[in-house]
This record gives sequence, structure tokens and C-alpha cells, in this order.
Amino acid sequence: MKRFDGKTALITGGGTGIGRSTAELIANGGGRVLICGRRESPLREVSEASDGSIGYLVMDVGSAEDRQTALAHVQHAYGRLDYLINNAAASVTASFADHNAEQIRRQVEINLIAPMLLIHESLGLINDGGSILNVSSAGARYQGMPSAGIVPYAAAKAGLNQLTRALATELGFRAIRVNAVAPGMTDTEIAADAMSDAALVDALKAATPLGRIGQPSDVSRVIAFLLSDEAAWITGQVIDATGGFWLSN
Repeated sequence: MKRFDGKTALITGGGTGIGRSTAELIANGGGRVLICGRRESPLREVSEASDGSIGYLVMDVGSAEDRQTALAHVQHAYGRLDYLINNAAASVTASFADHNAEQIRRQVEINLIAPMLLIHESLGLINDGGSILNVSSAGARYQGMPSAGIVPYAAAKAGLNQLTRALATELGFRAIRVNAVAPGMTDTEIAADAMSDAALVDALKAATPLGRIGQPSDVSRVIAFLLSDEAAWITGQVIDATGGFWLSN
């Protein structure tokens, strides 16, 4: 029997990076996955590369109509929801003074409000004993680098951390576990601007005991563990997946 046999997952931001890697791990472990995102091309690519175990749906997680459509699709196609992975994110790299109001609003909406609403809307579908996983950020846990220049993003992710802890206490009676993973710098599309800055990359490596930039698979393996029955006694936790970022500083 495989690790995720008979399980169904919904992953937002599932077409690239950490979301894609997580979808592939769950599917390879016997699960069925619906990945969602705003761009059809990468979603379709992931789905077509699978053995039919990964479906996709174009979705803006900030749209109430799109969220309801995704949940209805899960209900119709799979009849159950075991894992909800809130991975979609929005980030603008600029000083707080240089952010405009729309950029601030959008980052808080996508990184905090939309995951909160999607969890709320999914409570009637997710199975007792299921698992909710929020993808946070090291920027929500450390001052200065890496949160400098991404203040609205970092603040929203910090709110996501507290949402994780508070929901774990409320949903425990249904044996629904709620955890978060806080990646450090990871080589994904959302980090493309930062990854193009050689001096910043060198500084991040220097502040990381394992001495490298993370890959999506480094984070998705932690996510898969927290979703699985191997982590059945873990809830309300925000787990760093940073290569030890800042431990030696």
C-alpha cells in the first residue's frame, strides 16, 4: 500500500515550484490531486505528465466564485477531500514606502485572507482526520533579511502562522490537523527577482548552514510528511524548511 492511497488533495498554486512538487509526491504516493492556479499552461503540463492522477482547474484563489467552483469540482470528481494545501502566493519586492495601496491589499488578500476563506469554505467537505497545510515563509519569522523589502508579504504570512495555530485548536475535535511550512529562499518563480541578485543569493547562502538555496523538493518532502499518517501527532506547528537559515548568525 502506498503512502497516500485513497486520499484526495487540493493544492492552490499547483502548477509550478513547491505546489507542483507536492502534487507529484502525493500522486506518486497513490493519491489523487486537483491543482489550481491562474495560468492554464503550467497546470496542464503537470496534469498531462501524470498518469491521470493529477487534474487541474484554472482558479484565482482571491475569487469567491473560483474557490466555490474548485470545491464543487473536488466533490463531483472525487467525492472527498483529505488534504488542503494553501500554496498560492503573491509578493512584491520593494520598500514599504514604494508599495501602492493595491499591491499591499493584493498581497494580504492572496497570502492570508484567501487561504482563510478557502479553509472556512472547505470545512463541510474535508474529512474528519484530514489535514490542512499552509505554506508560510521564513520572512514571517525573521526580521531584516529576508523580510526586508517584502513587508506586506511577510506580515500576511505571519498572520497565516497564527491562523495555523489557532485553527489547530478549533479543529482538533474532528481530528483535522493544521500545520504550516515556512520555506527559506527557494528556487521558484516567486523568488525569480531575488534569485537574479547574485549578491543577495551569496548572502543567503552564507546565512544558511547547509550552504545552498532550497529547491521545491526540499519543501514538498516536508509537506508530504506533515500530511501523512507519519505525522499523526503533529498539529498547530510552523516548521522551518530553510537549511538552518540564521542558526549560525
